[in-house]
Amino acid sequence: MTDYDSLFEATAPDNRIFADKSALDPLADPDEIVARDEQEHRLATLLNGIHDGYLPATVSIYGPPGTGKTLTTRRLTTAFAQRHDTLAVEYVNLKECRTLFSAANEILLAVTGETVQAYEGLDGAFEQLWTALEAYPDWTVLILDEIDHIAQDTNYDPNDFFYRLLRGEGKLARGIQLSAWLLSNELLNVDLRLDSRVQSAMSDEQVFFPPYDKPTLETVITPRLEQAFQDEVLPDDVKGYGLTRAAHRWGDARKTLTLFQRAGETAVETDCETITQECIDANLEATDEEAIKDKILALPAQHFFVLLAVTSWTERRTGEIVQPVTTEQIADSYHQQAPESTQLGTRAIRNVLADLELMGLIETWITGHGREGRAKQVETTFDPALVQSTRDAYIEQSPTLAQRD
Repeated sequence: MTDYDSLFEATAPDNRIFADKSALDPLADPDEIVARDEQEHRLATLLNGIHDGYLPATVSIYGPPGTGKTLTTRRLTTAFAQRHDTLAVEYVNLKECRTLFSAANEILLAVTGETVQAYEGLDGAFEQLWTALEAYPDWTVLILDEIDHIAQDTNYDPNDFFYRLLRGEGKLARGIQLSAWLLSNELLNVDLRLDSRVQSAMSDEQVFFPPYDKPTLETVITPRLEQAFQDEVLPDDVKGYGLTRAAHRWGDARKTLTLFQRAGETAVETDCETITQECIDANLEATDEEAIKDKILALPAQHFFVLLAVTSWTERRTGEIVQPVTTEQIADSYHQQAPESTQLGTRAIRNVLADLELMGLIETWITGHGREGRAKQVETTFDPALVQSTRDAYIEQSPTLAQRD
């Protein structure tokens, strides 16, 4: 029989290390925004255009994860709306939306508290949205977070979705003044291949949130470290070491908080009196792996299956994944594995590979093959087994793919 009393006692929190572990919660918002003065000033300047009767049709707010895009944008626009009754702000997170219809319904839900049925389609969703916004103040800022999660599905083209949002007949007929603030990890014209018709309807306003360097990361993270750990548990040299490694690897405040949280847990488990560099090193790879998996799970379906194809060739005797592989091998594997709804031609696969390289997930180079000519070689920038290990989770989170699997 298990001795539960001894088990619980052994796993009880050790207050020698942590004072308030919740301060390291990567999802908790800090009390104040720091080190984003330039971005706040730029966004405020755009909002002040209301006084001159103008807001841009779109504002592209982009940068790597964990750089303060959402927090800064939401707090700034909300504070402005509280001071000016001519502006309303609606925030919508599209992370769980895998079709354009679900994205439109998520926007409608935020505005009206209701959704439309599938048979009403995008037309019905947008018609209800414009009707609701008629009753809003003169101006509406619609913040669409995780916009790069929207991928082309079997029913609609992202270009059609954005064109309806920006220049829909129902919107124009009602004279609705809508400014869409699009939060993305990449520039949208890279992620979604927006055509010239949509790009002409969008504004050129862009606000970039760069990765945090070490001094900036220290400014952002230090108050939460001081709250989280007991006095003298985190030596200055170890804190500096962890911040340097985090800045070089990610420039991401959330991942840095996770790193220090895990380092503290390692100190507890190994019965250390303080957090050491070894505690930091022991958790760098685990934090890296988690970040890569999150990035893979966030890919559009076509990008995911191309990446899966990059990692699908194995050595027959050992079962080990073979890398690098050629674009011809990738196309062959892709056409065998990808659902019919995500099938691409050879040229489109090459375009997706270019996107994956821009995202830092793969690297490519050209080699000569004698009589066979030159060939592009492709390999992942991380352990390729991570892609294979996320396949089931990716399909499970994508209802349309799960139904076809």
